[in-house]
Amino acid sequence: MKTFGKESLRVAFGSALVDAGANYPDMRVLDAGTKNSTSSIKFEKEYPDRFYTLGINEPGMMGLASGVAMANCRVVACDMSVFMHHAYAQIRALARQGDDMHFILATTHTGVSVGPDGGSAHDLTDMARMRLIPNFKVLTPWDGNQVRKILDVVLKEKGYYYVRLNRPPIPIFTDESFKFEIGKAYRLREGEKVTIIAVGDKVYPTLEAVEKLGNGYADVIGISTLEPLDSDTILESVSRTGRVVTVEDHMRIGGLFESVAGMLAQQNPVPIKPIAVDRIFTESGDPEELLKIYGLDSDSIAEQVKSFVGSNV
Repeated sequence: MKTFGKESLRVAFGSALVDAGANYPDMRVLDAGTKNSTSSIKFEKEYPDRFYTLGINEPGMMGLASGVAMANCRVVACDMSVFMHHAYAQIRALARQGDDMHFILATTHTGVSVGPDGGSAHDLTDMARMRLIPNFKVLTPWDGNQVRKILDVVLKEKGYYYVRLNRPPIPIFTDESFKFEIGKAYRLREGEKVTIIAVGDKVYPTLEAVEKLGNGYADVIGISTLEPLDSDTILESVSRTGRVVTVEDHMRIGGLFESVAGMLAQQNPVPIKPIAVDRIFTESGDPEELLKIYGLDSDSIAEQVKSFVGSNV
């Protein structure tokens, strides 16, 4: 599978912020004391008068973000994902402020791929939390190129957006011709035995896993918009394969699995298997080791898919 180097989603995001700053003079970026980790420091260096750091004060950051957005500015608030637990009430209150707001919440260090920062830093419930807030669109880029395309799209139209980013470098596998559309899922491989639906930075290892399973084995659907979910694309695939596997670096509760399973339960009930982290507290370790431990590396994905298909023939 052709790739174009590696890049962390957070690093791509920081560079994209700087590029966007030149196009949108009204754009303001906020960070809660994690500008090195989120890469928003790049924007601060280029546009110091349009950058606000709130220190360790996520609720305060969201309060300021609300006021700045109400003043008709494009607002991007950044933080490490696990710290945004502290401001959930304020995020929810912001999303109640009507349709005339332009707000983007971008969080980094999601999932177990955070690695040696420790289990307490692994945020495995962020997609579940953000799916529960009305008005928010939940966006999950696959690689650095898609981060840039997503930011370009969301800065053009008012709304509330959550952008999920990771920590370690991952392969860039989409090219410049790939077009991103909010609310659209993408069929990336064709197959007959199973539909595999992957989200965010788990799309590439899922494609690697399918290469191990062979041509024509699986339909692969890449999800870069978890909310709203593209039900039509999923249902069309499932009507042919009759079974589903979901793949996510997130707890199986509340994320991709339950979103897909809930939709299918109402429209086309079929066997479905989640490849995700169980309802547990995770441990510290090297990112690659942790992905293997929790069954999220390409070899483990391939083994689990093959076992599931074999048991449902």
